[in-house]
Amino acid sequence: MKQRIDIQLLRALAVIFVVLFHLEISGIESGFLGVDVFFVVSGFLMAILYKSGETKKFFERRAKRLIPAYFATVILTLVASIFLVLASELGQVVDQSIYSLFFASNFGFWMQNSYFSKADFNPLLHLWSLGVEIQFYLIVPLLVWFFNKSRLFLFLALISSFLLCIYIVGISTKTSFFMMPLRMWEFLIGFVVAYYLTNNGNVKFKNLSWLGVVGLVTLCAILFIEVDGSTLDRLQGHPSFYALAVCIATSLVLGFGLPKVFQSNAVSKVLAKIGDYSYSIYLVHFPIIVLYLYEPFSGTNLHPETVLDKLVLFLMIVAASVLMHKLIETRRFNKILPVYALSLVSVFVLAGSARITPNLMYDTKANNVFNGLSDRSYYRCGKLIRITDPSAISCKINDEEFENSVLLVGNSHADSIKIAFSETASKKNLNTYFLVSNTPLMDSSVTVGALLAEAKRLNINKIVLHYSPNSLKAEILKDLIAKSKNQSTNIELIMPVPVYESSVPKMVYANDSSEAYKRDKYLTDNSEFIQTVNMYDRDNENFKAHNTVQIFCNTDCKLSDSESKPYYFDSNHLNLTGANLLKPIISKSL
Repeated sequence: MKQRIDIQLLRALAVIFVVLFHLEISGIESGFLGVDVFFVVSGFLMAILYKSGETKKFFERRAKRLIPAYFATVILTLVASIFLVLASELGQVVDQSIYSLFFASNFGFWMQNSYFSKADFNPLLHLWSLGVEIQFYLIVPLLVWFFNKSRLFLFLALISSFLLCIYIVGISTKTSFFMMPLRMWEFLIGFVVAYYLTNNGNVKFKNLSWLGVVGLVTLCAILFIEVDGSTLDRLQGHPSFYALAVCIATSLVLGFGLPKVFQSNAVSKVLAKIGDYSYSIYLVHFPIIVLYLYEPFSGTNLHPETVLDKLVLFLMIVAASVLMHKLIETRRFNKILPVYALSLVSVFVLAGSARITPNLMYDTKANNVFNGLSDRSYYRCGKLIRITDPSAISCKINDEEFENSVLLVGNSHADSIKIAFSETASKKNLNTYFLVSNTPLMDSSVTVGALLAEAKRLNINKIVLHYSPNSLKAEILKDLIAKSKNQSTNIELIMPVPVYESSVPKMVYANDSSEAYKRDKYLTDNSEFIQTVNMYDRDNENFKAHNTVQIFCNTDCKLSDSESKPYYFDSNHLNLTGANLLKPIISKSL
């Protein structure tokens, strides 16, 4: 294939949009779609570069192209983190580096949270896409073998992957986002373009280059449109139809090229040079942003506040990209296995050093604070239930089998106490069922009618509610209480716990309780809801409310125990230590 400036332009635009999105530059609403551009381009190039019978050479070329700069990024990020971040975040970087060793970063982040969540400290988050790419490369020889048998397999694989992706978006958006089989259709669009619209990668229909212009303009326009990467809406979600539009726009440029005027001007030459550096830019930019903007106990911060910060970050990214490109990416490595082996050893040595650092550098109380961030349960009803049982409304979370059961209902605050709740219920010979939805009674995911129907199906006559402040509307609670009388179901409400503006572990570590609640402030902030609930409690025999303020607040509200073990893992969610304080109240509710 002859050198194609238009492909470099696509790479340049893709990486520019991704970087601007990660810098949270106003107006770049959906810069993350630049990754979809990379996937299509990558699929296109793999269709050109892979030759049947040359599997070993193919893998060697891919490894030499990707692995050195990839592991240089991981190692340098890990080294920088050892010196720059507290142990509370360092452990997260270690976990990310271990996943990266096996090109499985996408699996690691899938098990953690959504790509769009900033709750955790993720300087290596961007490596999820490299995990997807490398996993695709591993099956390219097999795919090509099938495609050579019949090109029908190509279209069946593409359509099947796309339809499955759209289906899963409505169940678990992040599964479609992170998992290679559900992204494979984007790579295969590149295959279709390479096979049917080009001669070994060279433009076949040069008289239709205006279609490439249409694709380029469409591509730029879509990236300024807001796409909700977290919604379960199959039309508005991601990767869905917006991603399809980006892939089609990219394929138009790949298939029909661009007129010479778009490739020979000064701007295009600059963009083409950026395209040459795009891999290095992509690798280095995210760790630099996250580490530069690091604030302890604050997750991933991606918003530079000042113009000076933006300028410094820009210069750092440029310098690091040039060094990575010149010293690592373009360096010729005769054998890649020693590079991988050295990287493997380096990461494990650094990871081990990072693991023992807290015990050497910090006292017991500081380590108690750090451990408070991971002192929690995960995954609500488990990672796979939305996929293995899409129609499930609830899940059983205790291991024992008792005759009677109770249903725990609430948002993420109920999730944070579910272990303490289940342990208490088990002591009373009760199974604990929990709702799969994160927002029951807050939206249409689980309505009052659906909740009561689920309770009836499970033969449950007691429902326990727990929500964050202002999440459960009084009128919804009233409706639930009224309708639950008809099926002799009792409703118990565990009142909201105190919540804060800042991270509780951060306040405990700094020994700063200035933002801690006073008991009177909690009562004032929640006064309207408390009055309404007390009225419901007084007027309905099947409803009982249980206050939490006496557990956490005498005069001042407590943030931790005497050994500096925080009661929260962030600003408002109880960790396991904090949730255990609620066991007496949970016991009363049961």
